[in-house]
Amino acid sequence: MKIITIKLCAILACIAMLSSCLNSDDDDANSGYADTAITQFTLGTLNRYTSTTSSATGNDTVIKTTLTGSTYPMTINHQNRTIYNSNELPVGTDIKHVVCTITAKNSGAVAIQSMISDSLKWHSSTDSVDFSQPRTFRVYSSNLQSYRDYTVTLTVSKTTGINFGWTAKGTLDIANPSEMKLVARDDSVALMPRDNILGAATHEIYKMGADGHLMASADGGESWQTEMLDDDESLLPAPGKASMASWKYATATSADYVLLVGTPRQDDVPYMRVWRKIAQRNGSGQWVYMPVDQANNFAMPRQENLVMAYYNGAVLAIGSDMVMRQSRDEGITWKQNTTYDLPSNLTGTVADMTADNSGRLWLLTTTGQLWLGDVTK
Repeated sequence: MKIITIKLCAILACIAMLSSCLNSDDDDANSGYADTAITQFTLGTLNRYTSTTSSATGNDTVIKTTLTGSTYPMTINHQNRTIYNSNELPVGTDIKHVVCTITAKNSGAVAIQSMISDSLKWHSSTDSVDFSQPRTFRVYSSNLQSYRDYTVTLTVSKTTGINFGWTAKGTLDIANPSEMKLVARDDSVALMPRDNILGAATHEIYKMGADGHLMASADGGESWQTEMLDDDESLLPAPGKASMASWKYATATSADYVLLVGTPRQDDVPYMRVWRKIAQRNGSGQWVYMPVDQANNFAMPRQENLVMAYYNGAVLAIGSDMVMRQSRDEGITWKQNTTYDLPSNLTGTVADMTADNSGRLWLLTTTGQLWLGDVTK
């Protein structure tokens, strides 16, 4: 292993002396943990710079705002030793001055490599990092005998927004659209009876019966097993009043992220119930209840007939208040997104919503209207 800096040499020397003192009886020179990994990577407050042009003078004004970096989760791929943001940062985000907090296995030390040489320096959560190009972070085991390198990349959107529009696809001749569910196809959708089905991940189907138990099937509905919960079952949404969305948990994995949101079973609860699960191929994983923090100003308000879909890197949801909301932090906060506002001539309320494999959004209303939402060229 190369010597990093004079400072590192001094630290190593001190550790060696301390180890000698502590292990004089058995002379164990390999004390400490040898395995190492970065287990969490969190972005701090980010600066964003946007410009606006005065209609009177024609002059440009630069506006500085801040973003909460932790709302843009970082994905850690240990196999490829890469760390990246799955959801793009908004256009104008300054990634040349980013503070980040890094957690290492067994309290290992983390260093960052220079952008112009192989030299390294210890990382500090108070120092800003230039992510204008991919950066290499090296995490050392607690005994400094082994290390692992990770390449960290931040991606910023190149566009200020998208042009999105709805197209009416006709009115379906079905008796009760509220009892039907949209099922995504490659470039279209199909209808199937809801039958208490909440949704599906890659390897499981989920439902909730009238008894209120959350169930999963790994064999296409032939058999069902009661799901494991980390909290009381009474905190699940009321039967028949829940919606589900799922998406790939991370690149190059077989796991899915599954989000369950619904109306509380208790009448005095003002917010929707939120549960999350990382669904593995082998069926392992339990549901985790996400209580509403009192400081959360964007919790999903209580309402009926909520439907959800994972679209364009975020979860969209709409309920009886007919407000399209979006969550980019797996159901913790929900903010209105006017990009996907419903068409003005929509009739009834939304009975179901899904996204097809071609990246288009579909809506079914309680009057049988079918709508297709897509980015306009």
